[in-house]
Amino acid sequence: MNKNSLYALAGSIWGLVGLFLVIRGAVMYQAALDTQNATQTALMISIAIAVIIGVAKGKFVLSKTARRNKSRIDSIEGPLKVHHVYAKSFYILIAGMIALGVSLRHFNEYLGGYVVVAAIYCGIGLALMVSSLTYWKQDAQPAVEENS
Repeated sequence: MNKNSLYALAGSIWGLVGLFLVIRGAVMYQAALDTQNATQTALMISIAIAVIIGVAKGKFVLSKTARRNKSRIDSIEGPLKVHHVYAKSFYILIAGMIALGVSLRHFNEYLGGYVVVAAIYCGIGLALMVSSLTYWKQDAQPAVEENS
């Protein structure tokens, strides 16, 4: 496995998890309409907020995390393994985020219903999708100076 393969794997995972969260959020929006009598206006406001916050968080916050992870991958010496795609501490963070997602779904009525939880899911999903592009971008190579 080489470094470009790890970049591709990391970007694919972030992009696919982001897509999964957006789809999960869309299902929750439908549940908000069907079971919690949410209004179309509430849905549209929630979706707009999710898109704005998600894209901004992806561009300005999570892409920094992705760049740091790319730098970490660059610094790894020796044979690369699949588990090097993320730092060990990141796997603990992932477990915590999964637990948080389960809690949000379970306690949705205390948080404002599925309209709010769906916005959180869609916002985080979009942020992951936007920031996953960082893994696919080629870093600029330093200019080579010619000796005359």
